[in-house]
Amino acid sequence: MPVKEHTVKATYFILACCAIQNSRMLLACNKQAAAGLGNENDLVGRYFMEHVEIKTGELWLNNSDPLLLYKMDLVTRIYAELAISPQKQEELKVLNGTVSLMPLDLAKNTIPSVKLWSNEDPRKSLDTFHKYNNLDKRNFLQRLFSKNDSQAYGLFTRAEQLPNPASRVVLSNEKDELGVPRADLNWALSPIDKKTVLTINTLLGQQVGAAGIGRVKLADFLLDNDEQLPDYTSGGWHHIGTTRMSDDPKTGVVDANCRIHGIDNLFVAGSSCYPTGGAVNPTFTVVAISLRLSAHLKQQIKTIV
Repeated sequence: MPVKEHTVKATYFILACCAIQNSRMLLACNKQAAAGLGNENDLVGRYFMEHVEIKTGELWLNNSDPLLLYKMDLVTRIYAELAISPQKQEELKVLNGTVSLMPLDLAKNTIPSVKLWSNEDPRKSLDTFHKYNNLDKRNFLQRLFSKNDSQAYGLFTRAEQLPNPASRVVLSNEKDELGVPRADLNWALSPIDKKTVLTINTLLGQQVGAAGIGRVKLADFLLDNDEQLPDYTSGGWHHIGTTRMSDDPKTGVVDANCRIHGIDNLFVAGSSCYPTGGAVNPTFTVVAISLRLSAHLKQQIKTIV
């Protein structure tokens, strides 16, 4: 395969290719540095995080209720979720997490995204995904969400993942069309990830019972003796970590300004810089960090000029 090359010269470089690709590009630069750029302490690619997403049980109300605040608006896609408070999170020694509600008929017919996206050929997985989310399903959702009320709801939990060094991106033996090694991902969870999901849903059940409005039935996997979440646990399409931020190069890849430790003019943008992931969508924080990086580089350029 002929080598394709292109040379770019600049004062500063920003790598902004998402969490998996940022670490892949740095690891692939092993001609410049044997272990890859910024990888002197074997941290590039490590601490990959996702938002754990899984169906966790059922909420049965004493009386039917539309729960309008928690009902998805199919136009704006906006709805509320139940979240554990920071105080309770600290008290119970668990991670961050939220629970969303959906009519039970819908919840029972929802297929975990990890099962929809399971073919080695991403094009076939994409076809499966589109077929599942076709027009007939959207019409079904519209009819379901247009109902005035419901007595039974499915519980869907999204939770933070503990940063785990074994959860990582490494280079594959397979190369892409440009001769760059592809990425292999080992997504590794920890016992506290399941503990968090169980604790949040148990707390919800206790509060619902104490309020006298209904009962919560926990999913079977939450009541077994396995410390790990089941293999059908999905992610939220939120890739986080792999070039984590830290003032100390022994515990992170980039500094507070997203600059790679030991390289003056190479910066990384995006959620790969996050040292932790929380349980909410990462996009707003990505925008905030990117704007801060932009302001920092403007100031740097002024000092040069």
